[in-house]
Amino acid sequence: MNMQQLVYVKKNTIEWRETESPSFTSSNQALVKPLAVSRCDLDLPIIRGQTLFRAPFPIGHEFVGEIVDVTDDLKDNFKKGDRVAVPFQISCGICPHCKTLHSQACETVPFGSNYGIGKSAKDFGGALSDLVLVPYAKEMILPLSPNIDLASIASLSDNMVEAWKLVGQHLDLKPNSSVMVIGGFAASIGLYSVLLAKSMGVKKLLYIDTDRTRLSLVQSFGIDVMEIDQFPRAHAERFDIIADAHGTKEAWLFGLRSASVDGIFGTASIFWTNDLPIPYLDLYNFGIQIHIGRVRSREWMPKILDLVESGTYKPGPVVTKVVSWKDADRAYLEEETKLVVLRN
Repeated sequence: MNMQQLVYVKKNTIEWRETESPSFTSSNQALVKPLAVSRCDLDLPIIRGQTLFRAPFPIGHEFVGEIVDVTDDLKDNFKKGDRVAVPFQISCGICPHCKTLHSQACETVPFGSNYGIGKSAKDFGGALSDLVLVPYAKEMILPLSPNIDLASIASLSDNMVEAWKLVGQHLDLKPNSSVMVIGGFAASIGLYSVLLAKSMGVKKLLYIDTDRTRLSLVQSFGIDVMEIDQFPRAHAERFDIIADAHGTKEAWLFGLRSASVDGIFGTASIFWTNDLPIPYLDLYNFGIQIHIGRVRSREWMPKILDLVESGTYKPGPVVTKVVSWKDADRAYLEEETKLVVLRN
């Protein structure tokens, strides 16, 4: 039996292709039909040839869907039609790294195994497919409320948990912290982060960007914004938590220098180099915690989902365009802050 999947073929080119449908290869597996797929902030740079990932491979890794079938050992855990979220990172849940809450570095699968990104997508597939096989399903799959708006949480497994990485986990420990979010190339991550900070009760909160469209959207959230053309050396005020989603060296240096004493700086930016500078003496004098690294998708998804299902966090306004499944190949190449592909 064959199915359709959207494939990154070459630079600036994606197309639907027919491929063999996945089937069970061992116990503890599920077949999931994606219902809502969100375009990650990284997807457009990948398709435009601006990263180190090389075609061809199936694309799409942020998704929620429904159970189509499970192996016999999981019949008591899931039933057909259950709505679920699936981490984009493949993890077993039982290896030493998974047990210490580092599933992004699972030892059971090749390092960096994901849906829809790079060479591992050739093995695990992409979310813009009729079906996705989920290994280690009992450990990976996260059940969803049947009434939840799927488009609003399609990005749960990656860009939304980036917001938890950048601000949520730190506010959980220090709820009275001030927060500055630097928006930019990781467009939706900056928006999810500043909205999460507001939802968690931050009083001193500032969003900085060079893009007027995003600035206007953040203003509509009731959040203070600052428009800049170029980054100064540092902000006039200092902030306890700084989240960088801009993607440039200038924003990186500006954010680091704007941290308060023993401040926390985290970034969603991926710099394709090992030679990024840091203002060492400035940081040494004040003290700073720098957080760099991939998200822990499976561990942090429940954190965000709990806030969404309680009504505390309402991420829906970050989604700026929803398109039908049949239009995915065209819409996926368009400039859009947060695109979601919804199955009819």
